[in-house]
Amino acid sequence: MRKLARSLSLAVALIFFSATSFCADAGPLTISVPAGFEGPTHEDVNGGVTVAWIERQPAYGGATLLQVSAIDVGSTLDGITQAQRLEGATRYLLQFLRGVAESLSSFQFGEFEHISLAGLPAARVRWTATTTTGRPTIGVIYCVLVGHTVVSLQTRDTGTEFTPAMYSAMTAIEGVHVH
Repeated sequence: MRKLARSLSLAVALIFFSATSFCADAGPLTISVPAGFEGPTHEDVNGGVTVAWIERQPAYGGATLLQVSAIDVGSTLDGITQAQRLEGATRYLLQFLRGVAESLSSFQFGEFEHISLAGLPAARVRWTATTTTGRPTIGVIYCVLVGHTVVSLQTRDTGTEFTPAMYSAMTAIEGVHVH
């Protein structure tokens, strides 16, 4: 029985990981974009760059977003400690969260979590809201300070539960590395 379970686990893993993904540079990070995500769109605004991909969800006419935004803040991050990097990531994450909330209603967010992205201290928060058309939406935003750059990474989708595409996007975000 144990051998059968191991074989089944291996078969499922091979199917799951056989889908093609590709690596993309987004600011100072490289991300492995999951299979099924289209793009990227690329936008340079106010000294920052935003790169995004979507996976269309034909069943409900929506799409899952995977987005990375990077802003070079110059030498203001020089010489700060790891603890200060975590504090800064948390502070900037709150600013990014406020930006997301502006275009939504009934916006609520959970506890800030401290994690590691690309071996650096980072912060993450999950949120729920309602779109202007009344559809529930859910997301998670991460923030990490890389060198002189503040990086925000996020995924979101329509609904009240994380979708498989969101889990793929979160796995990609949590697997980023500095290039």
